[in-house]
Amino acid sequence: MKLNKLIKHPLTKAAVLTAGLLNANVTMAETAVADCVLRDTAFSVQLPAYDVMTRPEARAIAEKYYPGLFETLPAWLLSEKMPSFATILTLEQLIARADPAKPRLAELDAELRALPVTEAVKAARCARFDAEPQYFSVDDAPVQVLVYQKINGYDHGRSVTAATEALTRMSKEMGYGVTVTANGGAFNAKNLSQFDVVVWNNVSGDTLTLSQRAAFEDYMNNGGGFLGVHASGGDSIYFWDWYRDALLGVQFIGHPMDPQFQLAELTTHENSAHIAESLPDTWSIKDEWYSFAAEPDLEGVEYVITIDEDSYAPGNLAMGGVHPIAWKHCVNEGRAMYTAIGHREEMYDVPENITLIKDALKWTSGHGAKVCAE
Repeated sequence: MKLNKLIKHPLTKAAVLTAGLLNANVTMAETAVADCVLRDTAFSVQLPAYDVMTRPEARAIAEKYYPGLFETLPAWLLSEKMPSFATILTLEQLIARADPAKPRLAELDAELRALPVTEAVKAARCARFDAEPQYFSVDDAPVQVLVYQKINGYDHGRSVTAATEALTRMSKEMGYGVTVTANGGAFNAKNLSQFDVVVWNNVSGDTLTLSQRAAFEDYMNNGGGFLGVHASGGDSIYFWDWYRDALLGVQFIGHPMDPQFQLAELTTHENSAHIAESLPDTWSIKDEWYSFAAEPDLEGVEYVITIDEDSYAPGNLAMGGVHPIAWKHCVNEGRAMYTAIGHREEMYDVPENITLIKDALKWTSGHGAKVCAE
């Protein structure tokens, strides 16, 4: 068992110890990834800024047109090591932050597109993905939860760990088995078939290969469960249309920064799954509040929590009308829910949020009212 490779990352090691994964049956190997997203795509301003800034020939072209471009954000955000905010920001988006007019963008794009996509480039683009399938031996609990927390984009740090600890604790209180991983290799048909629900714990950036994506889509379409937490719906760009359009149903556009964390009033909504039905009609917490380009465009979507925009200062990110924070829907036979609550680590001790997550776990695992296969 090559579990030692899996737990080298400090966050993964903590999660492994928390969830007792040292008894898991895990197979790993250092094999090159061949089916990552954008592997063969031409260089352009629509690529993640990371895939331009980490290739010297592409970076030189970008800096010729926009000197100092890669100093527009703090170095820790534009890190050349994973995780990196530069993976969830296209080069054009980065340029727009430096100069909204974006002069000579078309010239830059044309010169980038002329660069060859060599085997070395392909290997570099795939290096942040996991190649080998990963398998776990689960216990005999009647419900099994997989907590997935690989991060290639923005790392919420301590909040991820706090969420892991809370999800582990809640699952055990509910009599559920829980497994934690930060390895995309867990997304294969055999392994996923053991789990009733996969919780995406503040996942940011592309983290799955094309075959791993396909395995998860099949899992969901055929009766699996998805619970997305906070950053799992907070990337400014997605290169997986199904995840954005069919699973989340929204595109994140930002959150207030002045101040970043604000006390706001939330409204609990009746829904067929009875999620959060024990919560007050209105309640308030202090967190970072996401805004989206529009309300979820999903058939049969039901809102669980919405936010009153008059109770905080969304600025130019106000959605107007209904501003959803948590919602649920069916993906064919699968059950999907997303909650935007959870940037601050304190949120994973807030009683109302604990109730919300517990109810969400019950429904997304297929053990709540009116599941999607009915």
